Amino acid sequence: MPSSARIQRLTHRAAAAIAAVSICGSAAADVVYALSFTLGQLVRFDTSDPAGTRTALTTAGTLAQPAGMAMGPDGHLYIGEGGNGSTIKPSVSRFNLTTNTRTTVHTFASSEVFPGSLAFRGNDLLVGRNPNFGLGGPVVRLANAVSGSVTVSDYTSGGTLASSPGLALAADGSLYVSSQTYNGVTGVSSGPVIKFDASGNYVSDFIADGAGTGLYGPTGLAIAGNTLFTASIMTGTVLRTNLTSGATTAFAATGAAFEASTLAVLSDGGLLVGSANTGNIYRFDANGTLVSTYASGLGAIGAIVAVPAPGTIALALAGITGIGRRRRA
Repeated sequence: MPSSARIQRLTHRAAAAIAAVSICGSAAADVVYALSFTLGQLVRFDTSDPAGTRTALTTAGTLAQPAGMAMGPDGHLYIGEGGNGSTIKPSVSRFNLTTNTRTTVHTFASSEVFPGSLAFRGNDLLVGRNPNFGLGGPVVRLANAVSGSVTVSDYTSGGTLASSPGLALAADGSLYVSSQTYNGVTGVSSGPVIKFDASGNYVSDFIADGAGTGLYGPTGLAIAGNTLFTASIMTGTVLRTNLTSGATTAFAATGAAFEASTLAVLSDGGLLVGSANTGNIYRFDANGTLVSTYASGLGAIGAIVAVPAPGTIALALAGITGIGRRRRA
């Protein structure tokens, strides 16, 4: 039987193998799905070559003001749409990535909820509200969104939520929400990030608005481990907050207002940041350094979802197996 010291050495080498795969260029490629709020379109690309691998999964105009997207536990994409104000009502739909077909999960009343962000808790889908439509209120839960009969209810309670263009679930079940107030006259966004417990009850205004934190208009949210990333739309920056201490610091900068809106964490620890204006999708590494800028031509990015490309995990496991085999030889 191997000694504890030998097991420790093997564990460290296995971790190193996984880390090596994560930072290796082609092995760490992610498949990215991006929504164009402006064009009403869903596209797919590979982070190793965004322009060369880009594929339109729907034609322009197929989706009505889409914002908010999440990968479901069934492997399908779920997409929020704001509708067109007349013939198409706000809704959430399911996009089958195998057949490239879309089915309706739930349709809201004309001015009930305009989806702006989505997040899954098991088979239930949480729906945040789009600030572009000027309506606030609780985060909504679509129970049984994946299958069965969908029921609709308010998920959050307590506190004062404006719109909610960012949702992020932590490992302990806590929900973090961008409570953004958008002034359509001045074009200024403001507000805090609010924390709710695993039952949807208000806990605190977790990140305050203003100079003390550098938060000016919370928009997209993303969690990696014990770190919460928040897009500050008025400054075009991304903040980093330790979920244990609550300490917030600057993480990355796009260089212009409205260029940091939607967020997605990559498998190598980096971050994709979508613009609410130019259609740029910025890629930052795990240290917050700008690695590349993809001029997507999509206009306002309504949402980004990133998943590891096939083969990434297999390569990591192959590395672990090889280490074990060499140690036994």
